[in-house]
Amino acid sequence: MGDGPGHYSAVVIGSGFGGTLTALPLARAFKEREKGETLLMLERGTWWTTPVETVQDKRVAALKFLQDREQPVQCWSSAENFRGFLDIFTRCVRRKRNPDGLYDLTNFGRYGPFRLGLMANDGVTILRASGVGGGSLVYANVTIRPPDFVFNDPRWPLSWNPAERHDYYERARDAIGYGVLWALNDRQTRQDPNFQPAVQAGQVNTGLANIVTRSARFVPHWIEKADPNNPRGIKQIDRAHSAPKATPPDIHHKLWIDRARVFQSIMGLPADDESAPLTSDFGTVDSSINDLNPEPGPFDPKGQPKNYCERQGRCIVGCLPGARHTLNKQLMVAVLGAPPSRIHPEGQPPQLEGVMSLEALAEVDVIKAAPSGGPPYEIRYLKRHTDNPRRGDWKTVTADRVIVAAGCVGTTEILLRSESKGTLPGLSEKLGSGFSTNGDYLAFLDETKERINLSRGPVTTSFAHFNTPDAGPGAGDPASFVTIEDNGIPRALAALAGHGVPLFKSLSKGRHTRLFIWWAVVRFVLKRFFGFLPALFRNYRDRQDRFNSEDEFTANMMCVAAMGRESAIGCFRLGGFGETTLRVRREDGSVFTDDKIYDEIRRRLDQFAERLTDKPGNRFINPFVGGPAAAFNAKSIGLSHPLGGCPMGNSPRDGVCDEFGRVFDSSRADDDSVYPGLYIADAARIPTALGVNPSLTISALALRTADAVIEEMRAQATRNS
Repeated sequence: MGDGPGHYSAVVIGSGFGGTLTALPLARAFKEREKGETLLMLERGTWWTTPVETVQDKRVAALKFLQDREQPVQCWSSAENFRGFLDIFTRCVRRKRNPDGLYDLTNFGRYGPFRLGLMANDGVTILRASGVGGGSLVYANVTIRPPDFVFNDPRWPLSWNPAERHDYYERARDAIGYGVLWALNDRQTRQDPNFQPAVQAGQVNTGLANIVTRSARFVPHWIEKADPNNPRGIKQIDRAHSAPKATPPDIHHKLWIDRARVFQSIMGLPADDESAPLTSDFGTVDSSINDLNPEPGPFDPKGQPKNYCERQGRCIVGCLPGARHTLNKQLMVAVLGAPPSRIHPEGQPPQLEGVMSLEALAEVDVIKAAPSGGPPYEIRYLKRHTDNPRRGDWKTVTADRVIVAAGCVGTTEILLRSESKGTLPGLSEKLGSGFSTNGDYLAFLDETKERINLSRGPVTTSFAHFNTPDAGPGAGDPASFVTIEDNGIPRALAALAGHGVPLFKSLSKGRHTRLFIWWAVVRFVLKRFFGFLPALFRNYRDRQDRFNSEDEFTANMMCVAAMGRESAIGCFRLGGFGETTLRVRREDGSVFTDDKIYDEIRRRLDQFAERLTDKPGNRFINPFVGGPAAAFNAKSIGLSHPLGGCPMGNSPRDGVCDEFGRVFDSSRADDDSVYPGLYIADAARIPTALGVNPSLTISALALRTADAVIEEMRAQATRNS
């Protein structure tokens, strides 16, 4: 330990929203101070990029740029059919034999004999990302702020006032929409006209977008409403031109993506004049995707070619046009530089050259405090080999500051392991508590009245809030706040959804035994396999459904993602012999699917389904919680927005860290004593469910933590001067 070659001023563990939005401001401050300070970011995954040309990158230079710098890199799956699904499943899913995969499907429970599946399932399955850019690589681009009443929960120990909260959320929008360094420089320039930025950060992205039309530049003819929590306002379908019986739709909305048009029309309009709108609190989501402004505005006011959304519906499996605002782009420009492009034919040098570095395929084991209970900290990690990620070498670095941002599961596991091994002995007894599913609930409805076309557009176009003050006459208690968003299906997954949803629907009505389910699945597969040959000889007379396209498989299906104010009383612990690495349970002993928020979500989805389909009793189904899943001990809440595990609090008695992410040290005498220089900066510290996509909130809190760390550095420099 000390100031040798393996010592850094700061180490950031994780490269998602929490890690990146803390690391970049901190590295920028190091560069301005000119004291030789350095920052290392450790990421357990690899780099991911597009394998095809884009508007900016006609030569696919980004891929070669990373390869030439000996960075581990993989490409998104590019096939748009069942071959794409096979590519995703075999190459992009992370498992023991494929540790550099992108999608980490994490289960919790006790293994059966020979570890062939789980014999006991804890009721939660979490989809998380493993790659440079963290969760931004697989999120649905939704940049949304929760209602203010969420923060009135006493479990939030925040001291920020409404103005400060608004400022951080706006900064987070700019950091995601334009770029972290751009946003910081722009803010400082506006505050001090004489400021000369030390880091010339170019505009990485073109800001947030509201995408509902079938192609860029089409005028959406929406209504714009003011929103005190979002200066961009709310964009809703124009009710005057969106009558429920309008099929085809009014000329004003013919150019809308069908999924967005149907979702917003049904959410916001009465059905046959017999009932009130489902909710008045709905609209188009703010998407962190580059898009062209509608006509009649100028084509590109800045005169620079950018990658724009091409409505391919691939957001969660990798954007081939490169239009999404994923954090790997910002990190590459900051750490490695920009590859050659139409804007900069010779490329650009790293924005944080000499200050910040990033090590991919670096999986952290434990953090060890010095004998004094503070810095320098040791960080022990497995550095996997680029040519064979199944092999690796153990390495150790030291740092004066450590920011843990490995995600809800990753951060909690690292700290639990560090506590268990005695390397961080003073952690709060609340470690592992406060876990929340955020009310995540994925559901499908087939046989809709109107064609919806799940495979066109961004993954998510629209939202609807329930039980808010703006929701209208049917609003309930804000404690039961629910968000429902439309969800697209990438073409590579369309056949799976198109055939799988009717199969699950059929199985849910039958006997829920393993033998019956296996027999039904075998019959289903054989029927389609042996039906293919006759279809070849009949197709010339009548087109056979065996030859339907991926778009047709899900043409009359609605997919939604719901979230809500779940109880947030889950508790993690380390797994033992014959168990998964982590186990999780609810403090009240009930199962996660029994949380009351899911009753409210299902009630709202039933109301939505009544207006989407003509078939009585046709309901949304969640394949992860039905009888067939239970028969295989696989009944669980499938989620992608896990929160908590290291909740913030006022002291070690009620939290693992304080509101700025400073980790409490309960071994010291004072109630508010912390491990100096040790912080948590991601979803793990969020103490309650948000009921919305958490990326914007994680980002706002991370920027606040970065400000606190920088202020502490300035105070320390003043004391030492």
